[in-house]
Amino acid sequence: MSGRRPTGAAARSLPQRLLRRMATVVWLTAMWVILWGDASPGTVLAGAGVASGCYAAARLPDLPVRLTVRPLRTLLLLWHIAADLLTSSLRVAVHVLWHPKRMRGVIVEVPMRTDSDLLLALTAAGLSLITGSLVIELNREEGVLYVHGTPIHSERSVRNLRRQVRRTEELFVRAFGTSSDIEQFEREERLMLEAEAADPAEGEA
Repeated sequence: MSGRRPTGAAARSLPQRLLRRMATVVWLTAMWVILWGDASPGTVLAGAGVASGCYAAARLPDLPVRLTVRPLRTLLLLWHIAADLLTSSLRVAVHVLWHPKRMRGVIVEVPMRTDSDLLLALTAAGLSLITGSLVIELNREEGVLYVHGTPIHSERSVRNLRRQVRRTEELFVRAFGTSSDIEQFEREERLMLEAEAADPAEGEA
């Protein structure tokens, strides 16, 4: 009896299955971090452990992988998140120390332009890393993120928060989205800009 090595589709299916399982664990871990509202290393490791255990025990289905990693776009994404994290931490600290009465928070509704579950989860997790912003709810059916932001003390602050959310979404899409994800994103972006141009009040809502 001679052993055979898997060839063709059988040989290629193993890394594909591993990648799909990893995507499922990453998605579950992101949901864990969002629910806890804490992106510390301990929370991420605990989420990864719980996600891996749930996947193994429940035999969850593989998450279809629609992911393309673009190194330069990924570096740009990491730089923006690091910059947002630094500036938002300083802004919150200044308000806490010198303007505590202006530490008001609001929940802002932001329509998303991608329909990829994985990209939406990554965007929500990325936003929750930034001090002063926390994703309260992800409405998958309507494609809307509800984000709590602080400090918010004017309409301009609301617009800045909404702009930050949209920029973060775009960075994730262009860093990890497939060609079809990017095409759909750009199509939805054009439609949104046209709607805002026709009704300026809608863009400020």
